[in-house]
Amino acid sequence: MSRTPTSVLRFAGGVCAAALLLASCGDSADTSAATVNGTGVNQQTLEVTLTQLSEAGQIELQAGVIPMDATRSVLAAMIRGEATTQILAKFKINITDEDTQTVIDQVSQDAGYDTLGEELKQLIIGLNSGDLALSRVKAPTAAEIKSMYNEAPVSLGAVCAQHILVEEEATAREVIDLLNDGGNFKELAGKYSTEPNAAETGGILGSVDGDCILLTDYQSQFDAAFTAGALRAKVGVPTGPVKSSFGYHVILIRPFDDIKASLQFLLSKTPGEMLMTGYLATTPVDVASQYGRWDTATGRIVDL
Repeated sequence: MSRTPTSVLRFAGGVCAAALLLASCGDSADTSAATVNGTGVNQQTLEVTLTQLSEAGQIELQAGVIPMDATRSVLAAMIRGEATTQILAKFKINITDEDTQTVIDQVSQDAGYDTLGEELKQLIIGLNSGDLALSRVKAPTAAEIKSMYNEAPVSLGAVCAQHILVEEEATAREVIDLLNDGGNFKELAGKYSTEPNAAETGGILGSVDGDCILLTDYQSQFDAAFTAGALRAKVGVPTGPVKSSFGYHVILIRPFDDIKASLQFLLSKTPGEMLMTGYLATTPVDVASQYGRWDTATGRIVDL
């Protein structure tokens, strides 16, 4: 489903259209508002887009100035667009004329679309066309999934973790020592964790789809400090203490053989979106300081 013009401010995803009049993807002599794995997101395009959104009534000015939250939302969408471009190139998926025409047919029906500036129209078309192409990305093979998971587990766009939650940092360090000495995670969770039902669950953080949870759910629903700790963790290595608003955590990214069915199931549903999210979590994203910084734990641009 296409995004309406307003939704450019609210949703991630998409790709920069090749037809953009002020190219927002790739190298440019102009200053970059951000870079994704070294490739710039054009600052001039960002500024033109913000101006045209304001003129269309999609952004409400505050004291005559575009709010920083709106600027960051649009820039984040453009960053995800560039990430999508790179994922599509990696998997040799092209945006087709049919993709573009499908999007044009949809967005042209939106009220007020004809009044938008040409650059903004092209950006909206490009973001949505990229989403259509992204939906054609196939899941990696079982062997590729295993290799990617063991090298960088979150690169697949999911987190497959268990944790032990305690009140004191010293207790968390004690648990880590016991795990490093060969202790059983589930047994230690039952003994030490303050989380309800830890003895039964072993501290496993799962979902209705199994033993793994989408990275986007972590970014939108979990404590950011906990998510940051989970993103740093390596497979089979106790990580912590990680302090969150709930206490101190010991986090373990579970061995592949324990979670492969759940991970493969998730990847069978939305592989392109998951791989793009995982790519953004594991590749360098730099934001110009006047806008803030890219926060992998939340998938947003935040204050420095």
